[in-house]
Amino acid sequence: MYQINMLYAIRNKEGRIVSLSETPQAGAEAVDIKNKEVMDFLSINDEEFSAEEFLQQSDMAVARIFEDLVDVLINKNLILFTDLPPMAQKKLLGRKLARNINRGEGEPEQHEEKSHSFLIEDDETL
Repeated sequence: MYQINMLYAIRNKEGRIVSLSETPQAGAEAVDIKNKEVMDFLSINDEEFSAEEFLQQSDMAVARIFEDLVDVLINKNLILFTDLPPMAQKKLLGRKLARNINRGEGEPEQHEEKSHSFLIEDDETL
């Protein structure tokens, strides 16, 4: 299993970490992943930090990032929604529908440019 022990940090003029990388970068210094400044930068500054809890809490954010990535790839015609396995299609559609319903209940409708999401009208084509 892939494990990270050392990161490379870029600091601003005040000495605060502003970027982290797994690979050496110009102007970056090696820092231990358990360094307090690294933990602060990643917002993992609780004394009772649990990696398992952190992963569980971040799953939803990562899921949303993945959904947005899929939308971008589809909008750029790099993949077709139907290229995804049927179970992935079903889960993504379910989440997209739930977000649209939630947005309709809690947020005012925003008029945006028409996007080519994987949820399109029957007579629409990409």
